[in-house]
Amino acid sequence: MHSKNLVNFTLLVVVNGMWAAQYAAYKTASSQMGPVTVSAWTFLCATVILSPFLLKERAQAKKTAAPRRWTRRDWIGFMIIGVFGLVPASAFLAWGTERSTASNAALIYLTVPILTAVLASIILGERMTWVRWLSLGICLAGVMLLSRSDLRQQSLVRGEFLVGNALVLLACASSSFYNVYSKDLLQRFSGLEILVYGYAMALVLSIPLLVWTEPLTWSAIGGYTTATWLSVLVLSIFSWGLAMVLWMFVLRRLDVSQASVSIYLLPFLGVLISAVTLHERITGSMMIGGAITLAGAVMITVAESPSAGEQA
Repeated sequence: MHSKNLVNFTLLVVVNGMWAAQYAAYKTASSQMGPVTVSAWTFLCATVILSPFLLKERAQAKKTAAPRRWTRRDWIGFMIIGVFGLVPASAFLAWGTERSTASNAALIYLTVPILTAVLASIILGERMTWVRWLSLGICLAGVMLLSRSDLRQQSLVRGEFLVGNALVLLACASSSFYNVYSKDLLQRFSGLEILVYGYAMALVLSIPLLVWTEPLTWSAIGGYTTATWLSVLVLSIFSWGLAMVLWMFVLRRLDVSQASVSIYLLPFLGVLISAVTLHERITGSMMIGGAITLAGAVMITVAESPSAGEQA
């Protein structure tokens, strides 16, 4: 395995490990906060946490180059990822998991690689090679085997969960759009800039929705439990913070359709985490499904040659 491919794959595993915590975190936070409130607090905390690193990056950049002047295209770009990507991706996922289950949300999120591949082909002109389609199919087959018990127990079209599942699907589409559009912004901005400026824009866009649908009161804020605040911190520091910093770094090295297939590692990592922390039993089908999923993720990251535009 080429050392660069090994680094890419390792980073994708780490990223998905941190993303795996978001479903339970959204479920916990939504028990006391509305979906827009969860999103607003998450974007605020993530912006505050990442801003010092961006300031340090900008200070170092000033030593070698003049500050970049923003154009109308830049402002419109960040407005687009805020309106169509970040705000609905977070709010719909929080709203959907509140009306459905964390297991359903995790299963529905498996549509992200497929949606991302389609959008990357349309927006970025990325070519879906046979290796990419094959690895995507292998990963999907492995996840179906890995999640066989969940698929039997969960009804994705059950009436009581139907609205929530539809909202999660909309969140998946928004997340896919954000991933694809961010690839275009990476040609003009660093990963930290995209994250901080995008989160700040999403926070500003969330405020009118917050005032209109979920007006905050001091009594409500004072009533948030420790578990609620911890969930927001998990979302801010890991799911929308460190994980996204690493994700942006990987997007500079891989096509977005390649990197997005790694999302199929989420159920596999969830099983391993549950086995270690909760001592849950791992069945033979889970082991086989996990091995197949891992093989598919390795294939698209390692077996295929880097694209011509890949950067070091």
